Amino acid sequence: MTEHKKVEHKQHREHEAAGEKQPAGKKPDAAKAEPQKIKIEDLKAQENQNAADAKKAAELTEKLKAAEDKYLRLFAEFDNFRKRTEGEKAEFSKYAAGNFIEAVLPVLDSFERSQKALDAEADAGGEVQKGFALIHRQLEDILRKFGVQKMTAAGQPFDPRLHEAVMQKESDQPSHTVLEELQTGYVMYDKVLRPAMVIVAK
Repeated sequence: MTEHKKVEHKQHREHEAAGEKQPAGKKPDAAKAEPQKIKIEDLKAQENQNAADAKKAAELTEKLKAAEDKYLRLFAEFDNFRKRTEGEKAEFSKYAAGNFIEAVLPVLDSFERSQKALDAEADAGGEVQKGFALIHRQLEDILRKFGVQKMTAAGQPFDPRLHEAVMQKESDQPSHTVLEELQTGYVMYDKVLRPAMVIVAK
């Protein structure tokens, strides 16, 4: 046996005596080579977490949708309120002068009565009559600028929305026909400022 063989044989015997076996070749660490084990409990925990996250996301989505619906309703209500307010403001502006004009109407009545009295006089062609006619026309022009129009009641069918009957009279006109105006009625745009005081056929 050669000297090299003797050394190997001696080393082999020493390893056997110590209870060790000489590996045939260098092997990787068994602990490192073993694949990592995934526990079922970990998978279940992850599934539960995913389910909880999905539920929370669904709840947040519902809350967001509810908040959006509430915002849209509030916006619509505010827009309606704004339009209604603007409409009321325009309506108020349209009829704001109504009280003033209604107070002026008796003055116009006085002019009309005076003018009729002058027309009945023999010398009605004088300067006084012309002055009354001018003032009367000016007043009517002012009223027209405010949207006020004089009603034409005589010869029209009686309408309780426009006319106020003070008496009835026998006539060859159809029943409930306005025979005569005792006081002129006025409308402002589509609103009756004062109904016409009339005599109606029986």
